[in-house]
Amino acid sequence: MNIFFVLLEKFLLVSTREIRSVVFLGAGNLASHLALALVQQNLTVVQVYNRTAWKGNKLAAKTGAEYISCLDHITPDADLYIFALSDSVLPEMVSKIRFRGKLVVHTSGSLDMHILEPVSSRYGVFYPLQTFSARTKRSFHHVPVCVESHLVSDQYLLDDLARKLTDTVCILNSEKRKWLHMAAVYAGNFSHFMYIIAADLLRDKDIPFDLVKPLIGQVSKNARYDRLFPYLTGPAIREDMNILDQHRALLEHNPDYLEIYNLISANIIQYKNQHGKL
Repeated sequence: MNIFFVLLEKFLLVSTREIRSVVFLGAGNLASHLALALVQQNLTVVQVYNRTAWKGNKLAAKTGAEYISCLDHITPDADLYIFALSDSVLPEMVSKIRFRGKLVVHTSGSLDMHILEPVSSRYGVFYPLQTFSARTKRSFHHVPVCVESHLVSDQYLLDDLARKLTDTVCILNSEKRKWLHMAAVYAGNFSHFMYIIAADLLRDKDIPFDLVKPLIGQVSKNARYDRLFPYLTGPAIREDMNILDQHRALLEHNPDYLEIYNLISANIIQYKNQHGKL
C-alpha cells in the first residue's frame, strides 16, 4: 500500500476517535428507528435529507435535526453520513453526492460496499438485521448490526458506534452480507407471509387468528436452538399422506395457497429423506 495512504489512515484513526454527529439521507422506517436509537446514545443527528417533506420533517422533529430537501445544503462537518435509502434509489443518489474525506455508509443488506466509492474514500456499511415498521417501537439492544469498511480505521469507528446500540456486532464482508440478507428473507419475510396466509384462511371461516398466536410464539422460541430441524412438526415431517390430502382438498379452491402448501411440504419430506430428522 502507498505509504501516503498508510499515514493518512493512521492520522484519521487518531484524529477521529469517535462518531458524535450524523447526517441521515432518508427518513424511512429503518432511518427513523436508527436515528432515534443514536439520539438515545447522545449522538447528534445534525440533518435529515428526504425527498418527501412530511417524512423528513417528522424525523427531524423527533431527533432535533434540521430537515433539508436539497442535496447542496448538506453540511460538510458531520462525522458520519448514513444513506438509509432503498436499494433502487441509492445508485442515483451516489451519482449526485461527494463527501471528500468523510465517512459514508449505507444500510443495505444486499448492495456491495463499493457502491459508495465514488462518494468518498472512506466508505462502508452499517446494516442492522431486523424488520422495522412505523407501527412498532424497536429496541436496538438485541438487534445484530453488521459493519464493513474500506479503511481499517473506519472499521474501528463503526464497530464502536454499533456497540453503543447493541450487544451483537459482526464484521461481515459484502458477499457474506448478501447471503445473510437472503436468509433473512426466508426467516423473516417468508415466515411472516405464512402468517398472512393463515390469517386469510381463518378469516374466511370466521375463526379467530388469536388461536394460532401461542403456536407462533412457541415456534419462535424453538428457533433459539442451534439444531432446528428436530423441532419441526406437522403432517409433512410425519409423511402423513391422509392429512396432507385432506389439507389439499380444503385448498382446492385457492390454487395459489395450494401451490405453496405442496411445494413446502414436498421440500420438508425431501429434506428429511436427505438429512434425517436428527
